[in-house]
Amino acid sequence: MPIQILARTISRMSVVDDQEQVRAVYEFVLDDLKVEAVSEAGPFQSLAKCVEDIRKRSDAAICDLNLKVRDYSTFNGAELVAAFYKTAFPAVLCTKWYSASIDEMRPFRRFIPSLVEPEKLDTTSITAGIESCIREFEGKFLAARRPWRTLVRVEDIRPVGQGANFLFVIVPAWNSNQVVKLPAEIVPAPILKELKAGVRLHAKVNLGANSNEELFFEEWEK
Repeated sequence: MPIQILARTISRMSVVDDQEQVRAVYEFVLDDLKVEAVSEAGPFQSLAKCVEDIRKRSDAAICDLNLKVRDYSTFNGAELVAAFYKTAFPAVLCTKWYSASIDEMRPFRRFIPSLVEPEKLDTTSITAGIESCIREFEGKFLAARRPWRTLVRVEDIRPVGQGANFLFVIVPAWNSNQVVKLPAEIVPAPILKELKAGVRLHAKVNLGANSNEELFFEEWEK
């Protein structure tokens, strides 16, 4: 039977994971929630088509992060949840890799209100996650997610790993003693090409974030 979360009626929820056995576990949780589970077997080649198709058959989704394995998908779960968010479709990202994969996730973090570890996924965390999404669609942010315009100081720019460029910045209003590593791609190209150590910028940042992994950056200004 359908459930009501704020103003949304949730009847069916898609489960997006490359492993059938994991999808089956999440389906049991959705059964407890009294929501019909839709097991997404894939494969998915187009992000836009995936979003379109899942929106047609479900009211919300649970997504794993590591989807680009076993030819299941050409995109990861952070990209998918962010794409859902931009269409006002609620989705919970379920992963234990959020700290290890934060560089990969950071460009999409602004559009991921709900991130849950698999062992903590239950009816309560799913409901809370969907509720967080719906509230943000209405412009209502939790303190840890509300973006504020603030100063960002560039400490260094350098390649890390396979030649990918990263910025190392400090956000004094968040924590003046902690350097935050950001993939350069999140900064607009016209601003990025003029950056060097010591440059001060402004961006919207969720200053109420409780950890480095929760931080997101948007609307950069010189």
